[in-house]
Amino acid sequence: MPKPPKRRPRAEGGGPPGLRKRRTIVLAAVLGVLIGALGGGAGYLLTRHEGSGAAAGPGSATTAAPAAPAPSTPSPSAASPSAASPSAAPTDPATATPAPTPTPTGPQLRLVQDPAGFDLLVPDGWKRRTKDPSVFYDSPDGTGLIQVFPMGEFTPYDRAVATDADLARNPSGFPGYHRIRLEQTPGGGAELEYAYNLGGGVRRVVDHILVGPDGQAHALLVAGPEASWPSPSGDLLHSVVGSFCLTGHCPSG
Repeated sequence: MPKPPKRRPRAEGGGPPGLRKRRTIVLAAVLGVLIGALGGGAGYLLTRHEGSGAAAGPGSATTAAPAAPAPSTPSPSAASPSAASPSAAPTDPATATPAPTPTPTGPQLRLVQDPAGFDLLVPDGWKRRTKDPSVFYDSPDGTGLIQVFPMGEFTPYDRAVATDADLARNPSGFPGYHRIRLEQTPGGGAELEYAYNLGGGVRRVVDHILVGPDGQAHALLVAGPEASWPSPSGDLLHSVVGSFCLTGHCPSG
């Protein structure tokens, strides 16, 4: 008798499940970030260091473990400088005093009254731009920047610890990130100093966090090439921190 034809085995199941893409979403603010209004680290990291220069911040970055919970905020590029490049064209509605003030080893500074509600010294020729909730001032060559970012009601040291941990977990935005120091400062503030690779070189950043008379934490971040520390970038940091004041709380005269 002829043998019955063999049955072909049926294929089981479907194809392998598709891989899910993971997006790393970090956050002032905010770079974030750094960038309406935000009160915490997520936006800060997204915008930190966002500015001219090769690829985050900003610090930014900036500038970032797990200490204080960070509220979400609407939008700082990544440490652009988060390593991101500048997006919008800089605008400069800030007013300045006519007489520039020289730093010991750096460029001349002018006192600006920023529309965001604060005063501080900024080097001549640096251009203002914003990415909510951060305000940036970028150097003409794109290697240095100042970032000011509101951080809400957070303890400065806890915020600095959280920023350090977040930046360490973001190698794509802050390649080669390493913390240099993290410490409390007089008056209840904190400083996080760190470095990461940017555009073939090393960018060094100091993220100074303080509590203003409004009870809110504010991040003042200064970034520049590693060779610019401690001077002139360190001198600029001292000038920025020493001159920063919120509108309505600045010394008269």
